[in-house]
Amino acid sequence: MRISNDAEVNSVASTRRENGKNRLSLKNLMQKFDAQVSDISMYLALFERQARTAGIEETDWVPQLISLLPLDLAQIIIKESEEKMQDYLNVKEVLLDRFKMKPETFRLKFTQHQRKPGALWRELVFELRNYLDGWLDGLEVRDFENLKNLMISDQIKRRVAGEVKEHFLDEWGKVS
Repeated sequence: MRISNDAEVNSVASTRRENGKNRLSLKNLMQKFDAQVSDISMYLALFERQARTAGIEETDWVPQLISLLPLDLAQIIIKESEEKMQDYLNVKEVLLDRFKMKPETFRLKFTQHQRKPGALWRELVFELRNYLDGWLDGLEVRDFENLKNLMISDQIKRRVAGEVKEHFLDEWGKVS
């Protein structure tokens, strides 16, 4: 019995020597990404949280993430230049672009998202916060003044006639 417990502990901890330092693998803490059942933005938020909790340095996030992605997504990432491929924020942007997760998509998800039956309210809060962060980050809203401008422009978009909205749709995607 002692041997199997040790094996379980080693499997869960999954520490190994690599490049002279101990490294924890998220492959044992997270499921692989499945585009059929998962939202990429939620998956990346979970990945980031797990990586921070496990104490994995951000410089090691890309190899960890690639090991959790299906081959077709990993191939998209490896087509980036070596420098860009090592930058987690760039890889995250590439993945969000692949799934067409633009600021407008995040805005729609934020404003229309509903709590799933049986889900906890804190799950809804996490999901809404993730979509809001995606919306604000995508438009590079970094201060309160830009947030106010975004809220006002969003309200104007909701109230303007359909023809006007169609005419300015591309430009409004850039308004913050």
